[in-house]
Amino acid sequence: MSKKKVILAMPELFKIHELIIENLEKCGFEVLSLTYEEKEFKYKNVFQRLKKIWYRNILGQKDFKKRTMFRAVEERLNTLLSEHPEQADYCFMIWLGAYPKDFIAKLRAHSKLMVYYNWEALTFLKEDFDNIEFFDKFYFFDPFDQGKHPEYAEKLFPTTSFYFDSFRPSENPQNKILFIGSYAADRNSDIRAFCEAARSIGLEIDFRLASKKIEEEKAALGIPEVEFFSFENALSYRQNLEEAAKSSVLVDFLNRKHYGLSLRIFEAIGLDKKLITTNPTIIHYDFYHPNNMFYWDGSNLEELKAFLTLPYVPLAPGLKHKYSFSNWISCAFDIEPNIPIGLPEIDREVVENLNV
Repeated sequence: MSKKKVILAMPELFKIHELIIENLEKCGFEVLSLTYEEKEFKYKNVFQRLKKIWYRNILGQKDFKKRTMFRAVEERLNTLLSEHPEQADYCFMIWLGAYPKDFIAKLRAHSKLMVYYNWEALTFLKEDFDNIEFFDKFYFFDPFDQGKHPEYAEKLFPTTSFYFDSFRPSENPQNKILFIGSYAADRNSDIRAFCEAARSIGLEIDFRLASKKIEEEKAALGIPEVEFFSFENALSYRQNLEEAAKSSVLVDFLNRKHYGLSLRIFEAIGLDKKLITTNPTIIHYDFYHPNNMFYWDGSNLEELKAFLTLPYVPLAPGLKHKYSFSNWISCAFDIEPNIPIGLPEIDREVVENLNV
């Protein structure tokens, strides 16, 4: 029997697409990769900037910048599509902003089922809604987005993120607490509070931040133990997973733009690691266990010390599998059997009072 075909379209950020392809192939799919590396866009001259304003404000075409960036890879991706004229069973897209509308329309014509996912709150995806017509499923991961945009209710589906069950880490555990992420000024106070607490109880931390302005942002954070590096020198996502696998505890700092659970949460599930997070919604998920996951509010130091002494409690196999990429993609593509994934109903006012 021939394999089901998946078109994967997404930017090649931190090479996470490599693990998605690997996991899709592990699930038995044939993958047509239409991924590409987005380069930082700079206007060549004032005339190109004026052209962008003309297209956006006068002609109502919002994706001039996107089209200009995409032009460098358009011929290659169109050739790949033309070499596979038969309709694919599925198209899986992440980060619509990397593709212009006319190319998304081509993918729709080449696909029987089209699915979109993004690690962002719906509030920040306003331009993505311009393309929702092409999708059968438009996933979101912030529990507080449930019930929003009733006009798109038949398209919007709640889900969490996932861990890559195709990933097999090398065995080299170290007794350290790890956080690798991107610099964000609104996380500085959380990082400072945790580093101060870690210092006071003698914890070994390994905190690393990708930064566009290393010296400026390092000074703004003011924590010498935290390593800063440029995005050009960032680890691939696979290398990040290797670092996570070597650590005893993973740390997750809430991105205050949303309350969706980050990939770090699911790395902890997949790798059977203890987790410390500043996202207060964590306690409402079915995989939460107080031995395994701890909500750090910036001041509960005694509870943190007690948490670190507790043994890790393995999740039931079915519950752990529920959050694997293999099950996640089965849900997305309506492939049976699967374990449905949803989001908890949470009182936002209670959560925000916790996270003041």
